[in-house]
Amino acid sequence: MKILMWIGIIFLAIFVIYLLIAAALAFYVNNPSTHNASAIESQKSNQYYMKDSKVVYVRDGNFFQIGETAIEGADPLSFEVIDHSYAKDSNNIYYNGKLVSGVSPHPVLTVKAGLNISGFDSGYLISGDKVLSHGEVITDADPETFLYLQDLYAVDAHNLYYHTDNKMPQQTLPHAINNASDRYIQHGNQILYQGNVISEQGSQFKIIDDEYASDSLHVYSNGSIVEEMVPEGFTVISRYYRKDKYQTYYFNTPIPKSDPNTFEVLNDTLSRDKQHLYHHGYIVKNKQPSEVSRSDADELQKLWKWKSLHLDPTHVIIVPSDDIQDITHSFFAYQNEVYTRTKKLTGITPEEIIILDQEEQTFTQIGSQVFYYDLPIQGADSATFSIITDNFSKDANHVYWHEHKVLDADPSSFVIQDNLFADENEQGEYRLKVAEY
Repeated sequence: MKILMWIGIIFLAIFVIYLLIAAALAFYVNNPSTHNASAIESQKSNQYYMKDSKVVYVRDGNFFQIGETAIEGADPLSFEVIDHSYAKDSNNIYYNGKLVSGVSPHPVLTVKAGLNISGFDSGYLISGDKVLSHGEVITDADPETFLYLQDLYAVDAHNLYYHTDNKMPQQTLPHAINNASDRYIQHGNQILYQGNVISEQGSQFKIIDDEYASDSLHVYSNGSIVEEMVPEGFTVISRYYRKDKYQTYYFNTPIPKSDPNTFEVLNDTLSRDKQHLYHHGYIVKNKQPSEVSRSDADELQKLWKWKSLHLDPTHVIIVPSDDIQDITHSFFAYQNEVYTRTKKLTGITPEEIIILDQEEQTFTQIGSQVFYYDLPIQGADSATFSIITDNFSKDANHVYWHEHKVLDADPSSFVIQDNLFADENEQGEYRLKVAEY
């Protein structure tokens, strides 16, 4: 026993020594003096430094992982730090090391007042006759009456602003909402979330938790209406499950035919009511709720032992993982029947799945139908079909991107190039584009 105790002490000592060495090394490599740099007004910011008679910017002072960037044109003799992000010299304003164009550095006034006052800089600055939000000019903002509120909200005598691109006429001075994050604000009867009006029922609006809120008409999830949820009886049951007066939900997706009055969470994967057992919100067809105890549910949650196979968009079966054969990434065989990620293919046997690219297993064929993963490539001619890349394919008539037909590509002359893809337009058509990085 004493030997084991001493072995444990030795390993603990080695671990502590390792941590101390790592901390010392990190301090050394991230120290400005190691990089021949000195901080400019370090009590205001750890991002601006002088190096070789030049002003350099180091994001959050991280020399080791990010390194410094010279601020071109910055005057080292007149350079001053304003707050964590803003700085100036005799000619210009800088935000996070970048020049803010068209703004005079005379005079400069920081904007720190807010509804939720903290030690952090607001991101707002009044410079000359301009108001800046995180380095961008707020068009037409009045510097004389400008007041920062919280998050990206601010007001002047005329408007309520959210950053620079969202403003509305100010009706009354907005105020914070009890128990709400800074993303919410109340403006008269209006409730805003990240600058957008989500409710006109300020007196009936309430915060449920960090994600959910409600008024008399709707339940909101992160500021968006959850269409099928109703405020009446709405409850967050657990981190995965919710319910209202009429049904239950897996996250924000309705659980079909569920009964909120008898609904019970067994674990993160399985739940049940008086009629059904549910797996991630799908009805389990091959097991009854009365057959599954909590210990059974914990067993069925073990992914290496059990797996769900989809019969259709709302029903699954739970079967032993060892009994499932992976044909490709998207097709599975169980008891000589074929399943995709979303449904069972009635009347299809595993032998009928033809893999067209054995290495990637992206393209398959069943009869005359060609698939991209488990999605049919509509109109593809299997007799002339060929694979170009993991994303592109073609037949005698068309070029395809994933499962979509590309309208502006000729299969006889199509040539692949770097960063080429197809993008969907407003009409639902796919046309070629080159990604810009």
